[in-house]
Amino acid sequence: MGADVIVVGAGPAGATCAYLLARVGINVILLEKAALPRYKPCGGGLTWRALRCLPVEPSDVTEVYAVGGRLAWNGQVVLEKTDNSFVAALVMRDRFDAWLAELAQMAGAHLQDRTPALRIEETPDHVQVETPTGILRARYLVGADGVNSLIARQFRGFSRVTGVALEAEVDVPSRGLETQGPYLTFDFGILPFGYGWIFPKRGHLSVGVFAAHGGRVPDLKRTLERFMGQYAHLAKGQVRLLRGHRIPLGGQRYPLHTRRMLLVGDAANLADAFLGEGISYALWSACLASQALQIGLTDRRADLAAYTRMVQTTLGRELRFAARLGRWVYSHPKRAVNVLVTSPKLQALWLNTLTARQSFTRLILSLPLYLPLVLAQYLQNKPHRQW
Repeated sequence: MGADVIVVGAGPAGATCAYLLARVGINVILLEKAALPRYKPCGGGLTWRALRCLPVEPSDVTEVYAVGGRLAWNGQVVLEKTDNSFVAALVMRDRFDAWLAELAQMAGAHLQDRTPALRIEETPDHVQVETPTGILRARYLVGADGVNSLIARQFRGFSRVTGVALEAEVDVPSRGLETQGPYLTFDFGILPFGYGWIFPKRGHLSVGVFAAHGGRVPDLKRTLERFMGQYAHLAKGQVRLLRGHRIPLGGQRYPLHTRRMLLVGDAANLADAFLGEGISYALWSACLASQALQIGLTDRRADLAAYTRMVQTTLGRELRFAARLGRWVYSHPKRAVNVLVTSPKLQALWLNTLTARQSFTRLILSLPLYLPLVLAQYLQNKPHRQW
C-alpha cells in the first residue's frame, strides 16, 4: 500500500500530525504498535499551550479542569494559588490518544493499530516501512514513536538524555478526592533534582515522582511510597496501576529531519527538562511538521531542513530556557520554594508559566526586571521557620 505520508506512532504528536495532513486531502497511514485504546503513564495535564495546538476542544475526554496549584515541601503544602479560570485540563492518555486517533480517522487518515514498524528503509524518493503484515511505502515518514523511537535510530548522531518517572493510578475514598479537589500538587522536597505530583482525575488520583536528570536514579518505588505516606488522603489509597517511563530532557540542537523523515514529540526529545511536560510540545511539533510536509508534497525543491529550523527557533528555544530554569531550581530547591512563597509577583509569574500562558523564555528574560521587587518581597515576608 502506498501513501503520501506514513506516521509511526499514534500518540498526541502522531495522531495530530495525521489529522492535520488528512484534513487537507493528503493520503496518510497512521501506524500504532499497540491496540487502541492503551494506557500510557503520564500526568495528563493539558496546558493552555496544548489546548491552543489541539484541533478540537477536548471536553469529551477531560477528566477534571484543575483550577489551581499547590506547592509543597515533603508533604507540607506551603502555597496554594487559584486561577481565574483553570490551569490545566486533565486527561487519561488511553482515552485522549484514542480520541485523537479517531479524529485523524474521521479526517481521512488510515489507522492501523496492532501494527509495529519493524524496519525502516529510506531511499532518495520514498521511505519503506516493514510491518508484520507487509511493506508500506510513502514519500515521507513522521517518527512519532516516543522516547524509544525506532525512527530516531536512523538519524546519524542523534542521541538523548532522559529522566525517569514512576506513576501510580490511585483509588482513594471520596473524602480523599474532596481533599485534593481540582488542584495540581507539586512537591519539590521529595527527592533531589526532581519532584512529586498529585493530579486529580475522575474518580481517582494520578500520583508520581520524577527524577529530572540523566544520572543514577534513586529507588523510585520506595520514593513514591514515602511520598504517598506524607499525604493523609493518599496514605490508605489503593494503587490500581503502577508504571515507570523515561522522559526525554529536551533542549538539545540535533537535526530532526533527513531527506524523507521527520521526528516529532518525545521521539525528537521535545519534553521540558524541568517538569517533564511533553504533550504541548508534541502537539506543537506536529503542527510544524504538518506545515513542512505540506510544502514538501507540493514543492519538490523544498527541503525538510526548514522543519528543524522552525523547531529550534520556536519550541526548541523554549525547551532550552526550561532546562536553564530547571537547573536553577533543582540546584537550590528549598531556597527557590522559600522565595516563591514570599513573593506575590513571582507567584503570578510562576502560575502563568505553569499554565503555559507565559513561556519559560519570557519568564527568565523578565526576571532581571522584576528581581528587585521579588527580593524586596522576600525580605519583607521571609518566614521565621524554614522547612
